[in-house]
Amino acid sequence: MSLPHGLALVFPWSVWECWWLAPVALVLDLWLGDPALPWRHPVCLVGRLLDMLESPSRSFMLTAGAEYERSRGRLAGAFALLGLVACTGFAVWAAVSLPVVGLLAAVYLAWAGLAMGSLLQTGDLVLERVEGAPETEAREALSWLVSRDTSAMDRPLMRKTLADTLSENLTDAFTAPFFWLLVGGPVALWCYKAVSTTDSMWGYKTEKWRWLGWAGARADDGLAFVPARLAALSAALVHVLFMLRQRLEATCRNGGRDGGRDGVAPWFMRWPMAWVCARLSGCRAACCPGRWSGRWPGLSVVARQASGMPSPNSGWPMTACAWLCGARMAGPSVYFGEMVDKPWLGPPPDEGHPGASSAMWDAHRLLALCSLLRQSALYGGLVLWALALVCLLIF
Repeated sequence: MSLPHGLALVFPWSVWECWWLAPVALVLDLWLGDPALPWRHPVCLVGRLLDMLESPSRSFMLTAGAEYERSRGRLAGAFALLGLVACTGFAVWAAVSLPVVGLLAAVYLAWAGLAMGSLLQTGDLVLERVEGAPETEAREALSWLVSRDTSAMDRPLMRKTLADTLSENLTDAFTAPFFWLLVGGPVALWCYKAVSTTDSMWGYKTEKWRWLGWAGARADDGLAFVPARLAALSAALVHVLFMLRQRLEATCRNGGRDGGRDGVAPWFMRWPMAWVCARLSGCRAACCPGRWSGRWPGLSVVARQASGMPSPNSGWPMTACAWLCGARMAGPSVYFGEMVDKPWLGPPPDEGHPGASSAMWDAHRLLALCSLLRQSALYGGLVLWALALVCLLIF
């Protein structure tokens, strides 16, 4: 299967035209984080262009007076978003369409568009500060990742807030950009990044951004709708693989028992099982620095809890990670001096973890969460890529 010629010209380097680009970008991101190169990251250029669009957009919004501020603000925000997406998409298309260097540009832009590696690196640094630095330094470090007010947070609340933002960003930092990379190559990925950047910079429900940021927020909700659900499923997939590994290890320890009709594994399975167990024991420390201790509650529970969040997407990965790590997330939070009443996500406080919800998060659980997120990106991304290749072979 390949894209029609016209679409292939607009969206070069998608998985339909280049099968290897997405997994290469995935490995580079998780292994190295953001590319450390002499020039600025492309997302900084997208943000700078959006800053340039603010002044004319705001002038258009305010020209006709307060009576038309809502409608003109939404219209101005929509035109700014369309202009940003068009400029970003054209610049990426021009770069990846160049002869010879287009290949390098495609690899670089696909890699730079994913941000799970850098998110986890920053999360590790913030966790270090939260656990070992004075509270003022810990609050400042946490503010690198969150937009909510950190000035009055104690350490337990800082840990819960760090868990919130890391799990929520599984969609924004990885699943959504990777999904659009598969669908339309670097051009589609960076069109999504332009929308996501607009939502990050303008998509606040404050007096300043309420109308200008409306289009960016709605577009981001739409483009991340499917990836957010896939992010929750990728966490569930990792949990299933983890449980299968535990069962396999137990079978190996029992000398091949727990299999077959008589309780013993078939003879042709014993050597492969022993080999796999040896590999698992050798790589366990590298692959699983922390183990999550919760359970998967079922997709219906995740969907029900996630639907209570103000955002249609953020609750999906948060709920999945909260249940799998056995500690609650979200709850009432302060944004820009205003209390936002969010529901609690995850298991009830008395499900094996008595005490205040924010106190449930500790360094061990946060390390387990980071391990869960890294493996969700790795295995979830590889499964998505494999499914795309299956579609390529069938159709």
